[in-house]
Amino acid sequence: MARKSVGLTMLSFIMMFSLLFGSATFSTAEEPQYGGTLTILDVVAMLNPISWDNEAWVWKHGNDTGLFYEHLFEGDLDKGPRGTNEYPFHASAWIPPSVMKGELVESYEVQKDPLALIFHLRKGVYWQEKPGVMEKREFVADDVVYSMNRITNARKAIPTYVTFVEKWEAKDKHTVVAHLKEWNANWAYRIGWGYYDGIQPPEVEKAGAQDWKNVAGTGPFMLTDYKTGHSTTYERNKDYWGKATIDGKEYQLPFVDKVQAMIIKDPQTRSSALTTGKVDLAMTISKADMESIKKSAPDIKWKKRLDTNGYMLVLRMDTKPFDDVRVRRALNLAVNQQEIIDSVFEGEAELVNYPYPVTFKEVYTPYNELPPVAQELFSYNPEKAKKLLAEAGYPNGFTFKAQVANTSTMDVESMVVAYLAQIGVTLELEPLEYPSHMSMMFKKTHGPGYFFSNDHGNPFATIRKNFVTGQTWNPYMMSDKHIDETFFKTVSDTSLSQEEGFAEMKKLAVYAMAKAPAIWLPGAYYYVGWWPWVKNYHGEIRTGAHRPAGVIKNIWIDQEMKKKMGH
Repeated sequence: MARKSVGLTMLSFIMMFSLLFGSATFSTAEEPQYGGTLTILDVVAMLNPISWDNEAWVWKHGNDTGLFYEHLFEGDLDKGPRGTNEYPFHASAWIPPSVMKGELVESYEVQKDPLALIFHLRKGVYWQEKPGVMEKREFVADDVVYSMNRITNARKAIPTYVTFVEKWEAKDKHTVVAHLKEWNANWAYRIGWGYYDGIQPPEVEKAGAQDWKNVAGTGPFMLTDYKTGHSTTYERNKDYWGKATIDGKEYQLPFVDKVQAMIIKDPQTRSSALTTGKVDLAMTISKADMESIKKSAPDIKWKKRLDTNGYMLVLRMDTKPFDDVRVRRALNLAVNQQEIIDSVFEGEAELVNYPYPVTFKEVYTPYNELPPVAQELFSYNPEKAKKLLAEAGYPNGFTFKAQVANTSTMDVESMVVAYLAQIGVTLELEPLEYPSHMSMMFKKTHGPGYFFSNDHGNPFATIRKNFVTGQTWNPYMMSDKHIDETFFKTVSDTSLSQEEGFAEMKKLAVYAMAKAPAIWLPGAYYYVGWWPWVKNYHGEIRTGAHRPAGVIKNIWIDQEMKKKMGH
């Protein structure tokens, strides 16, 4: 691993970790097997793919394309449950520097003067052959430059997201340089293993990148079929570069011949698919469904995990009556959060779950450590809520609409409607198909209320995308000078250590929370379930932003066990 010493603390902290850029190395008591089909329900199995093109800037891109498009970096599973157990690999968009390794990058350097990131690419990587689209050819530096420039110049590019990079340059066939305008402490998430930076070849754009039949990547699998509302099917890429070392022996990845990602909207149908063995692995199961699964299929293995998203009722701050903080606070006080935890989630949920969850120990602030102005938002006090409404000029309440995605079960939303009715506020729900629901938020045409699910991101990304002025994922329409100035100053300050940067984000999270831009709702615990024939799996769900590819390519199927168990 090549490193260049620099005299800047914020630059240096990323370089101080040992990154494994070779094959995965771990131990197992069983001999890996090749062949078979792995049928999965991924974390967002209720949704169809949104776009196959990285230029579309959709959050789900890594989930849908991650088995064939690769990124510069990924998470190192050897540092998860199968190895050192430093990290569970559950978060949707947080790969700490200490558990990051190269994917398409073999090594990298941080150059101080002029400021730049120098990436040395992996050799011997080839683009998949796709008849009528592209021939098999070597992956080279020009591909990275093309792909990064394309997303940078995309019409839907998120403001400020990649603007810290002045230009991309291919120094030679296997060296790429990102020349920086300024330092960004979250660069690895922005351009390395994030939502939008899967490396896509120019041939796919020429053929039509929105058509799934045209996609071709460098990853472990090839997309071979897609049926809307049913499944996405991938087949093994025999030319894949990746290997795993298991018990001292090297194996070519991936192990399975085929992966079928099922698309099932109804949670009960998803549970049934697992218990009957039609699905080998399910990554999102509610507590109630898991209890039923344990009874119906006691052989199924499982692991508990916190929801990777926060859920809230956004109160649009640039729209009456929610331009008044008293109204926003009143609606929070009207909702009995603990009752929601007890009734909907059967006690398995976290009261304080957003902007940061309890699993983000570096930046999380527990309820009992919140200042009173923030802590009060999680209490149930309908009488004070009525008083605040009266002070704000709404003694008789008011009526407002809130859009909600029709993928929701409506349990929590219905309870919120009932709570608000008790203080004279009428909430009318407007269910929408998921794409329409998200489109309204992107275009900022959503109403004064908006039920919003957003991942926990990572310590820097969560603050930027939610609370910085003008950001795409800021449906609250928050615009706060203190947040804007503090965020940009912190993320670009090379004199700060990682711990100091996180400390600033922790304070900003509490500050934003106390502004009550939303009714903050509890975060549920979910389960991952899998059959015993699914081998080399330990409950991990992602090794990049919404990207399960690193997990799936290491799984094999014990086909003899599966047959003996009647499946």
